[in-house]
Amino acid sequence: MLKNVEQTIKELMSIILNVDVEKIDDSTSMDNIPGWDSANQINIILALEEEFSISFEVSEFELMVSYFDIVQIVGAKI
Repeated sequence: MLKNVEQTIKELMSIILNVDVEKIDDSTSMDNIPGWDSANQINIILALEEEFSISFEVSEFELMVSYFDIVQIVGAKI
């Protein structure tokens, strides 16, 4: 199941950040994707909440700064 979650997260991030899905891996972060700014951070969070029917606490937003971190946080909620 987690592989499907990981792939879905990659696909959402790819669309929002306008990056090839193949380029998204555990090292993908706000530091190395120029289009990953605060506005797109919110877009990613909203897309994840809608896709997985989950909610994030505001305190979690600042922890979601890489693909790896996002997978860990989403995985803990589903």
